[in-house]
Amino acid sequence: MKNLVKAIILVIVIGILGFITSWKVWGNNKQIEDTVKIDTVIVKPQDTIVDVKGKYVLFIGDSHTSNPNGWQYTLSNKTKMRMNNISVGGKTTGWMLERAKESIHENLDYCFIYGGANDMFNSKITIESAVKNIQKIVNICNSKGVKPVVITGFDPLICINTPENPNYRFKYSKFQNELIKKIVGGKVINTRVISKSDCWDGLCHMRPSGHKKIGNCVIKEMKFKTY
Repeated sequence: MKNLVKAIILVIVIGILGFITSWKVWGNNKQIEDTVKIDTVIVKPQDTIVDVKGKYVLFIGDSHTSNPNGWQYTLSNKTKMRMNNISVGGKTTGWMLERAKESIHENLDYCFIYGGANDMFNSKITIESAVKNIQKIVNICNSKGVKPVVITGFDPLICINTPENPNYRFKYSKFQNELIKKIVGGKVINTRVISKSDCWDGLCHMRPSGHKKIGNCVIKEMKFKTY
């Protein structure tokens, strides 16, 4: 009888130990499973750095891009891209569009488009027409297999001081916002990163410090590799 009781107790003890062991194993597996799920959510792929060394790049714009030592020089010099700058001071987006038709071709890799300041200074040119011109340039790029990049430029509300045309800075700012909202098929970079001290006149023709800030902003937003 005593042996029977001992056997029953032994079976009960073994059963309890087995249950506890199974519970721990399940708990550990569940913890591992949860950790894997958490790790999967937390881990994010690193940003891809784009190497444009030796790539052929066209710059088209007005006086804010025509300066030989301007922002486009900072961009091309740091990334070692091959630059062709056809920008001319005083020109509008209408002129840029006509030059784009002649100058954008399949051998280009990128086209940087920075214009609109002269359009916005002219009371006869509307925001809508200037945005449409930029969009048409973007479309030409896409039809040729060229990557279009539109630059908004400096913040006119901060940098522009034109008493003879007080509405200019507000109109220019609205134009920039429309570029950001409405341009399709191309990347629009908000380069409103400079201060008034980076301009040498009321129209904000930029000092070297302003050009460098915009050039570096473009490099950062495009994730270009620098040398």
